[in-house]
Amino acid sequence: SIILPDPPGGAHVSPGQAYQTLYLLHGTYGDHSDWWRKTALERYAQEACLAVVMPSCGNAFYQDMVHGPKYKTFLLEELPAYLRSILPLSPRREDTFIAGLSMGGYGAMHLALSKPGQYAAAASLSGVMSFSRLARQPQADQPWPIQAIVGSISPAAIDRSQRNVVVQARSLKNRGIPLPALFLSVGTEDFTLKDNRDGVGRLRRLGVKVTYEEHPGAHTWAYWDTHIQRVLAWLPLRGDLVEI
Repeated sequence: SIILPDPPGGAHVSPGQAYQTLYLLHGTYGDHSDWWRKTALERYAQEACLAVVMPSCGNAFYQDMVHGPKYKTFLLEELPAYLRSILPLSPRREDTFIAGLSMGGYGAMHLALSKPGQYAAAASLSGVMSFSRLARQPQADQPWPIQAIVGSISPAAIDRSQRNVVVQARSLKNRGIPLPALFLSVGTEDFTLKDNRDGVGRLRRLGVKVTYEEHPGAHTWAYWDTHIQRVLAWLPLRGDLVEI
């Protein structure tokens, strides 16, 4: 699903003009329709003159699955190229952002750090730094097909790999590659609170600049509807079409 706002003042999109774009990811059990059905996102996007792209990517943590679709490649390469060929979306890094909730919060940070030259900023609402602990749970008790996603590697190996956001950030810092701006938000009654605190602490010890917020709330749409507005206020949005 795509939200493409009307340009301010009833204007038209002229040649050489384009929208800033937010790729917005769903959580477990979600799909492309979650954000616009369960929040007032369409209104927020219109007010910000921001195009919002909402893909469906199953319960695969936005990975190229060992046994299944290559969601990561789809999101980093195929989808942006296709959409920019048919819609006036800016191709510039400074106009391109990614965010998500829960599983999608992890996905937003993971994808942004996988291709940091593509995104100016990434935001996570109630996300985590790694999904390794889920691999320690019996497969029958969870919705994520971990073995289909990563194969037979161990939870410890997942945590040491580039699937861990902190490992990704450390690798980029060591190579002197600029990171996207990072924003993390979590509710004080959310079950991911400890993961967020631990992850933010590890990132900051690496010297990574992170905007981090905790607010009253749980793992709910009430929290995400409120705090996606905080994300939009934090992003460097122009509030208008941009010249390209």
